[in-house]
Amino acid sequence: MPLIKCPGCGNDISDRAEKCIHCGYILGSPKTSEINNDNVSINTGVANNETIGSGPLTASSSSVVGSDPLNSQGASAKTICSNCGAELSADQDFCPKCGQAKAKKRICSKCGAELQEGQDFCPKCGQKTDVLVNSSVNSAINQFNAGIEKQNQKKKKTPIVIGILVAIIVLGAIAFKKIAPKIFIDTAGYIEKGDYEKAYEKAKTDEDKQMVVDAYLNDGEYKEAYDIALSDQDKLQIQIENAAAVYGQYSADNLKDPSSFVLRDAYYYEGEKDEDGKISKRLVLQVSGNNSYGASVSSYWLYTWSYDKNQFSYFCSVSDLSDEEYSKYDDEDETIEKLANNIGRSFIKTTLSDGTKLNKDSVKRINKMFEDDKLDRVELLDELY
Repeated sequence: MPLIKCPGCGNDISDRAEKCIHCGYILGSPKTSEINNDNVSINTGVANNETIGSGPLTASSSSVVGSDPLNSQGASAKTICSNCGAELSADQDFCPKCGQAKAKKRICSKCGAELQEGQDFCPKCGQKTDVLVNSSVNSAINQFNAGIEKQNQKKKKTPIVIGILVAIIVLGAIAFKKIAPKIFIDTAGYIEKGDYEKAYEKAKTDEDKQMVVDAYLNDGEYKEAYDIALSDQDKLQIQIENAAAVYGQYSADNLKDPSSFVLRDAYYYEGEKDEDGKISKRLVLQVSGNNSYGASVSSYWLYTWSYDKNQFSYFCSVSDLSDEEYSKYDDEDETIEKLANNIGRSFIKTTLSDGTKLNKDSVKRINKMFEDDKLDRVELLDELY
């Protein structure tokens, strides 16, 4: 039995075999000698040996619809759209006809049959084919998988990032809570807290500064109020209020009913210097209180400055400013008392007419301190000496 070489794999097979027992190549295709190198006729199988084209046989010839047996050894597989069957180029990831993504398939370049993994020869026609690896699809898949992995990594990092951000926000809120009051609290806020020094540091306007002065005065802290007073007139008012507070307590203690003490008005007077260079200073308080019968009566209390003691001293108290008349029936003590009271009335009249009157807010403040039992804590300012 004569042997021939299989055109597909080159192994020896029987000349009567219809199919190669080694590679499955189907015999009976045109022999090499039957192919004209200049012109080639291809039977389409549609009509009776109708010639559909002729010309030089090249790989790019549009008339070639199959694979030449001479070139079947090592032939490359085509990439075919799995949806519409259109042929795709190597650099196309999607079908230009229907838009279908490339499928990772192995297609026989001769008959178009799909090849399974591991098949080196087409089970339908026996054509030997290279393994088709769609590198574009693989690359796209790899890129997609890499993107998924990157997203997964981001998802893993997201809780950590969120945790860090939450921690930063919490720490920032705590720091802000501690720092913000120091930045945003105003003069009134510090006064409410009782921190008058900070309040004064925050004070930008005269109105704010006066709020701090009043806060000190409300607490009976006359020295601090005097030091930050806005004007000399304000300082004088603080001096008068301070003296009225100190000697108002003295007046209350000497009433029939000390608890009934109410300050009505206060006046301060400074006279001319005498021959010794001393200035006559007087303080007059108009006070009301209950007498022994429970009735409210008003009187003027006169205090004069003593340079020997560096303080005011009680001079007299009178219920009216009319001079008392002397009587031949008055004894010596009564005469001296009337004489002193009349001198005192003269001083009081001068003080009321020529002195400085304490403002109503200061009078109210002194009465409030008396009600709160704070009046007896007030100390006389050194500036009065």
